[in-house]
Amino acid sequence: MIVRRLPLLIRAAWQVLEWHRHRRCSACCPGGWCPLVRAARTRITAWRRFGPR
Repeated sequence: MIVRRLPLLIRAAWQVLEWHRHRRCSACCPGGWCPLVRAARTRITAWRRFGPR
């Protein structure tokens, strides 16, 4: 079994999503999320799609 470490930006994106899962920051809209969450989701999606196999 090969264990790969996640890149720093992907780990940071997961931390942003985990933090926002339980609480909101001052930049979050009442009906949605802040730009940090959108950027984190986009980064993780792109990494999953085009990342190493």
